[in-house]
Amino acid sequence: MLKKSLFLSFSVLLLMSCYPLGTFQGPEVLPVGTETMGMGVSWMTNITTLQDSSSGNEEAFIADGSILFRRGYAHNTEIGIKFVGRPWASGAILSDVKWQVIQKPVMVAVDFGVSYWTNIDILASVGYHPALIVGNGKLFGVLQYNNVRSSARILRTQDLLLGHHFPMKENDYILSPIFGLHRDESDPGNIFYSLGFGFTGPVDDWWRP
Repeated sequence: MLKKSLFLSFSVLLLMSCYPLGTFQGPEVLPVGTETMGMGVSWMTNITTLQDSSSGNEEAFIADGSILFRRGYAHNTEIGIKFVGRPWASGAILSDVKWQVIQKPVMVAVDFGVSYWTNIDILASVGYHPALIVGNGKLFGVLQYNNVRSSARILRTQDLLLGHHFPMKENDYILSPIFGLHRDESDPGNIFYSLGFGFTGPVDDWWRP
């Protein structure tokens, strides 16, 4: 039971830490030199209930927050960094590069991210996270693959995210709700779903040096 519970918790923390890489990001890219900051909150649980003879049904549930910073780096290229949860305890530091490869008739971008994070058994883990993002600037979808490993284990997962950008008319901020499905390669029948909300907006002048 303990082994299963630890693995389940590790899986959810990994999914939660990797999930924000594609969260709140459409296929659009920022103009060169333009910067945005944002924050988000996400909830995740498993659709398939795990059965355990000693404790009955077990369901995993976790909520976490993130802070991000993104910058238009070059033509059709954007870079970003994101902090999820508490990176020094049970969260992650993530960085990614996004290239917009097609603009019409729909926007298509490829994203490659790397992560460093800690988990419940204090084993530092690193990972890589390629993704494909398709949409029209408001409605978008993300396909993401995650490969994260520590000295004790390797976990590979796939994500499908669907999101929408809602500009807030009274200011320049954007609300981006997202729904996600997540599958662990080692346990394909155990599917996780997630719901998240993010706010992003331009960096004010006083943030710049």
